[in-house]
Amino acid sequence: MNPSQHDSREPPARPWGRLGQLLRWALIVGLLVWLGHGALIDLLAGHSQRRSLTGEALSPAASALLEQCLEDLPAGPLIDLHAHLAGRGPESGCWVNPRLLSPLHLVDWARMRSYLSAAGLDQDSPDTAWIENLAGLARARPRPALHYLLAFDYRYTPQGERDLAHSEFHVPNAYAFAAAQAHGDVFRCAISVHPYRPDALQELDRWAARGVRLVKWLPAAQGMDPASPRCDDFYRALVARDMVLLVHCGQELALGTREDQELGNPLRLRRPLEAGVQILVAHCASSGTALDLDVAGQNPPRVDCFELFLRLMGEEAFEGQLWGEISTVTQVNRYSTALATLLERQDLHSRLVNGSDWPLPALNVLYQTRALEGAGFIGADERRLLNEIYHHNPLSFDLALKRLVRSPGTGKRFAPEIFTRLGPLSQR
Repeated sequence: MNPSQHDSREPPARPWGRLGQLLRWALIVGLLVWLGHGALIDLLAGHSQRRSLTGEALSPAASALLEQCLEDLPAGPLIDLHAHLAGRGPESGCWVNPRLLSPLHLVDWARMRSYLSAAGLDQDSPDTAWIENLAGLARARPRPALHYLLAFDYRYTPQGERDLAHSEFHVPNAYAFAAAQAHGDVFRCAISVHPYRPDALQELDRWAARGVRLVKWLPAAQGMDPASPRCDDFYRALVARDMVLLVHCGQELALGTREDQELGNPLRLRRPLEAGVQILVAHCASSGTALDLDVAGQNPPRVDCFELFLRLMGEEAFEGQLWGEISTVTQVNRYSTALATLLERQDLHSRLVNGSDWPLPALNVLYQTRALEGAGFIGADERRLLNEIYHHNPLSFDLALKRLVRSPGTGKRFAPEIFTRLGPLSQR
């Protein structure tokens, strides 16, 4: 059964016999000992001293490289349209599915620990520490920057009921807005509103009235189908309020979503595009495959999501509406699919914007500079200095890496304008 058809009740617990319970606990205890109380997770997450926050300076060579990455950028702040918040509440209103906090669910628990570590936190840190750490890193960058903090709505059923059992986490719109207000020099707010909510249009009205224009969706995790007619009123409301939709397309890997991946099919965006919605495609749909819905018949082939994204970008009707957002395209699990093509397709660069997908730039295991060097995207000296910048400030590393990567075939790089561009958010 499709998870979006479930009700909001917790699923029944899996029956374990006495022997099964003992074996499970033995495995968990053994792994916890082996993990060294989170030391290995901190290593994989790249948990560092964040030397920029302690005042420790980069080496002259690394400083010069970072300055080189900044010198030809247009005037204005650096723009990051994709920075996540998270928290456990209850005071903040944030919520995390209990399985992500329990060693009984080892994979989910380790995943949550790695995200906390990447954000510079531990399991006892208050929710506000995520905001303060990110604000500190943003202010320590060598040039002013604006990061859009993403709220994240619950999953809802098609009947409009909140589905806690299959929700991963929740960040209230009010929480993201308050964080942006408190740190207005480095943050802006992006809300998240599920279109199946009974009060979806009222929630859009509430935040549009306060000047918020960016709305975040992650269909595979939140359970909304962008191609569903039940979203039509929502799309009309977005257009009327001049709001922009940031949609994750392609396979979802950061959350524990195992089903509903097809909801991230870029071709499912035709419906909101035809309704006139301005859309940012997160990650340029650079992972996974999806059904080619443009092929008639009952058994359409599966195609790389990135290829489907490029198809939409190539349609003249969507030139003024559809944009690509390049967060994570330099990750080890994505660069072989999309990075060289995006670097070479300079005809698309005027429609690309930047995002970090924080805290993923601080997950050491995802950013393998050795692999990028081996594939010809960066040089050996650049790799060494990028690694130093990573330990100094992962946000600066994310920018520097994207500025330095070049197509192994043509030597082309990302256009400087991408990194200071607001895209459809600047169009009024």
